[in-house]
Amino acid sequence: MVQTVAEDTRWPGRAHEDEYLPPTLAAGQTARLYINILGPLRVRRGNVVIGSHELGGPKPRQVLELLLLKLGTPVSKNHLIDVLWNGQPPAEALSTLESYVSVLRRHLQPGSGKGGALRTVTGGYMIDRTMVDLDLDRFDDLLKQAGHAGPEESFQLLEKALEIASVPLLGDELLAGWAEEERGLHSARVASIKARAAEAAVTVGQPERAVALASELLLDDPINERAWTALVLGLEESGQYMEALRAYGRCRRVMDQEIGCLPGRALRDAHARLLQATAASDEDTSEMSDGDAPLPALSVQNAREISILTIDDHSTFTELLTAALDREPDLRSVASATTAKSGVEQSMALKPDVVIMDYHLPDGDGLTAAARILADAPNTRIVMLTGDPTPDALRTAASMGICAFLPKGGSLSTLLDTLRYARAGNMVVHPSLVAQLGMSTPKPAPAVRAVEAGGPVLTPRELDVLRLMAGGHGSKEVASKLDISLNTCRGYVKAIFAKLGTHSQLESVMEASRRGMLEQPSHG
Repeated sequence: MVQTVAEDTRWPGRAHEDEYLPPTLAAGQTARLYINILGPLRVRRGNVVIGSHELGGPKPRQVLELLLLKLGTPVSKNHLIDVLWNGQPPAEALSTLESYVSVLRRHLQPGSGKGGALRTVTGGYMIDRTMVDLDLDRFDDLLKQAGHAGPEESFQLLEKALEIASVPLLGDELLAGWAEEERGLHSARVASIKARAAEAAVTVGQPERAVALASELLLDDPINERAWTALVLGLEESGQYMEALRAYGRCRRVMDQEIGCLPGRALRDAHARLLQATAASDEDTSEMSDGDAPLPALSVQNAREISILTIDDHSTFTELLTAALDREPDLRSVASATTAKSGVEQSMALKPDVVIMDYHLPDGDGLTAAARILADAPNTRIVMLTGDPTPDALRTAASMGICAFLPKGGSLSTLLDTLRYARAGNMVVHPSLVAQLGMSTPKPAPAVRAVEAGGPVLTPRELDVLRLMAGGHGSKEVASKLDISLNTCRGYVKAIFAKLGTHSQLESVMEASRRGMLEQPSHG
């Protein structure tokens, strides 16, 4: 039984539904479908509303949902069968699927047969985008518009998109594993949009909204640095300096406990402004707890950043390393170069404290370039990256005054520590390189998975950590499950963030899923 409704009827919990009410149809005209898959599945055909329980049962409903998720794109019968029966279809699966589609057509496009929105294509089915208005599609369209709009309009569009996405995707599918996976990816995407909206709210002078959005995000993802930044900036913008300082203190404590790092540059800059503002006011700061108190002022010597030049012809590696360096409070990337010649020129012009250099460069070896740099600036510290050192290269490097030889695929934490502490006259050589030199028959390097050409490469242990993060585990749980120390786990998390260019556990999982990194390795 379907339900007819008056033209001004709106579905509960839907924003701006009047903008999408269907027009009156002429006789014989195929009805356009208005469908929601955010929340419970609902279909409106003309003045008729069809509920999720009126589509012939759970399996036909799921067929429609799977096709709607790929709106306008053909979906093969084999894929539908595999998902519907979880990889174990019965012998009559194909004929059963075809009967489900017939049932759907009777409800969605009565009298139209195969000529309605649900179309048959070679080897499968497709929902015709031109005949369907889908809430998820409107959500995507608003995001595209926001990406090309000015700040004020962009903020309004993001708010509309969040209104549409205020309920979970596929609200009828509580048990299906495929639906849970789709929901998780959509939730991560909505969280990212919410962070964008919070940042935009600060920009357009709506700090209260920024604080509200950021607070919502932090309830689910307490190490989301974008959310912490929007929260602190929103409180600062609204004149709540003491609350902003307390928020910064909480952020610092969470970041330290969960991933072992300090807040990023934008938050540290805001913290400095807040300290200045409260110092000039008469507000009492004595009620702030030790955990919420601002960091003590650094001495001039400790506050000085170490300037770093990177010379490497792999642009992805350089970009990821630059992002990682800029997240460290005492390190700063000043430039990068892709050849020995340009690297030497940049070093002579910028006089960096440290140069990170690939041993193999397109126009020469790193040692020759290092010699030219040290001839111009003898106090420059040089860290050489390589995967295949030779004893002669190490002896030459040590005699030149190079500070360290590290494996290019090594851990980020090792590299950062080396940048801070390695000095000429006592060259650091990573144990893996020493072991490699001592082998009569070289063994292959530890396996890593490069799942996307030109993309970041994670070590097997980093992938283990990432998969547990995807399961919703925090750093302490991950450390316990992998039988490693919490500090070691934090190092892996920081390396994952740096390699993926992300700022939170949720964002990392979303990006890794997009790149296919969460798939279990094949042992066959």
